[in-house]
Amino acid sequence: MTNMEFDTEFPGIMKLINGEEIIGNVLVCEQEKGFVIQNPFSIEEELIETPAGEMVKVELRPWAKFSNEEIFFVEKQKTITVYEADERILKIYDRTLRKYFTGESSNKVNLDEEMGFKTKVKDARESLEQLFKDS
Repeated sequence: MTNMEFDTEFPGIMKLINGEEIIGNVLVCEQEKGFVIQNPFSIEEELIETPAGEMVKVELRPWAKFSNEEIFFVEKQKTITVYEADERILKIYDRTLRKYFTGESSNKVNLDEEMGFKTKVKDARESLEQLFKDS
């Protein structure tokens, strides 16, 4: 892949002719008649039942599971369409990338007073013990 002309890079989703959808940072390579995709993950959807009704569960899995490469070339003839990813899937993608490359899990939610956080357990224990001693 020498002398490629690249358009702008964008976070995109590629729908392949085999039905797969992959997300990653996409570069259009007009001269090479294809696309370069960095850190691709396949998008897997599952319809689940919840008390609130049906919802779609989205999971991202490494596209080339056993490769050390992070950048891949996909021929234009192997794609149905390429489009810019929306904010909802980008949040999932960014979280997945962090988790995959650094082992960082960001499932934790930082609580504030509006979400019910009032104090640390240690501080609450000391306060309650003091109230008990004073009574």
